[in-house]
Amino acid sequence: MRQKCLLAAVLVMLSATVAGAVTFPVSRSPNGRYLRDATGAPFPILGRTAWFITSLSQTDYQTFLDDTSTKGHTAIEFHVINHDPRGNNEPFAGNGVLPFLKRLDGTTWSGALSYSNINAQAPDFTQPNEAYWMHVDALLAYAESKGVLCFMFPAYVGYAGGEQGWMQELVANGPARVQSYGAWIAARYASRGNIVWMMGGDMGSFDAAQEAVEQALLTGLQSVSGQQSTFFSAEWDSGSIGTDQPTFGSVMTLNGAYSWSGEVNYHCRRAYEYMPVEPTYLLEEPYDEEGPDGNSVNPSAIQPVRRFQWWGWLSSVGGYISGNGYIWPFNAGWQSHLNTQGAQDMARLNGFIRSIAGRIWCHRGSAEWELS
Repeated sequence: MRQKCLLAAVLVMLSATVAGAVTFPVSRSPNGRYLRDATGAPFPILGRTAWFITSLSQTDYQTFLDDTSTKGHTAIEFHVINHDPRGNNEPFAGNGVLPFLKRLDGTTWSGALSYSNINAQAPDFTQPNEAYWMHVDALLAYAESKGVLCFMFPAYVGYAGGEQGWMQELVANGPARVQSYGAWIAARYASRGNIVWMMGGDMGSFDAAQEAVEQALLTGLQSVSGQQSTFFSAEWDSGSIGTDQPTFGSVMTLNGAYSWSGEVNYHCRRAYEYMPVEPTYLLEEPYDEEGPDGNSVNPSAIQPVRRFQWWGWLSSVGGYISGNGYIWPFNAGWQSHLNTQGAQDMARLNGFIRSIAGRIWCHRGSAEWELS
């Protein structure tokens, strides 16, 4: 019977407003199962990974967001500062500038991400470069104009705390600086309504020093009153949901499910069953063109990858975020992968979900209750 009620919940009034007409910020539905926009219209998370979008020029990120909106996506996921060597021109923004001005020793930061002495040479997170963040300001504003919610990592920590993220630099900065950075970025975007604050980043187990700086970042983000964007979610280790992490899981208010191997229905159902109820969505799964048809990064990314989003939506109610292995790094040639078969399939699925309207009732024994 639970499965029947879950399917009914999936089908409840998920007709989103047309692209570009969304009013932010989003909030929980009355039953806590999905998001609504500021007018009360259901807002299904129909996301697209865009990890290195801040590395794009204004023209290029607008091209990507235009295509994203046209295909019916309502969200993107990205790290606002870039570290992963697999991506485009890290750590620079698309306007050619760095996110921070100084190193921890007070000298000018050149953008170097390898160090002989990280405690001196790492960037100082309390020295933001205004030109970089103006580029981010414009990106977020353009995303909002397209009705796109931004799942944004202030400091993606990276797999095993290594070169794909900022964990080593966070530890070098220490809790006081990291908390200051968290408060600064939260204050800068306090009036911006289209953000979901993302914690972790392919890592969910921390030693004492790592946990201290992750806590400091969270504390800083939470310390600013009057924010329009108040949802927190996380990407921990593959095979986990946001609420699994023992220290930070209870703080998450959107429960994302992550399975690199494609066990999305199992993990989405776990997140759906979590109590107290909170909106659940598929956060990450095997990406389009990362299997035998593409770059062979993920052996589980076997076509048709659209099945993962379909399963995730049916199991989570809240939505999904999908990805493409050639697009997310935004390296040369990414534009030629915007219209793969997988991308076209996602556009059709997005359109189907956004077309559904109506009021669905669920019967549990003799009790009848409305899900809308």
